[in-house]
Amino acid sequence: MSHPRATFNKEHEDIVQKFSRLNKAADEIRKNYPTSGGILDPFDYYAVRTSALNLLARTAGKSSVYYRELRDMSPINPGTLAGILHAASTDFREGFMADTKLLVSAEVFADFLVQAEVLLEHDYKDAAAVIIRAVLEDGLRRVCLSKGIEVIARAGVDDLAQALTKENVLTALQKKEIDAKRELGNAAAHGRFSEFTTQDVVAFHEFVQRLLATLI
Repeated sequence: MSHPRATFNKEHEDIVQKFSRLNKAADEIRKNYPTSGGILDPFDYYAVRTSALNLLARTAGKSSVYYRELRDMSPINPGTLAGILHAASTDFREGFMADTKLLVSAEVFADFLVQAEVLLEHDYKDAAAVIIRAVLEDGLRRVCLSKGIEVIARAGVDDLAQALTKENVLTALQKKEIDAKRELGNAAAHGRFSEFTTQDVVAFHEFVQRLLATLI
């Protein structure tokens, strides 16, 4: 089983690399703009802008200054595009973009997932499943709060996942995976331990670890 902290670190590096690729593309558009007579190639420009908006929605949230500046910038300007992206990527690398509460949550979730891993190694699948299910629900709830998404107090995994999917924080594929794993979590929460195996819980653990790494 891979260690949760290692997965969270890898996801951070993947995002840094994505920012780097977008920065290079935006810089290329900016450098070519004067030599093209001030005419933008709409394909390249909007491909970078759309990808950047998607990345910022996932990393900083739609209410963040980065997302709003890029979404609302007028007039269209390659220098503005490059400047916003560079500011966002620098703040992300230096830890100034992340929600402090979510950073703390990531540490807590990693610790709980390690506990679940230890329980699985000692054949305590039922206790491990209960912990993993709690981490999934609490993780989705905290992501909703960090993105300014309103959810009812007693919202469950399905409600939270639907809300995050509606706001494009979760992809359709991630939502489908959550749906597939939700029944195992519900069975664990209600003491129906005969409905799943140790291997089911191992897969559940790996899924939750991977999912939270993409969200936090």
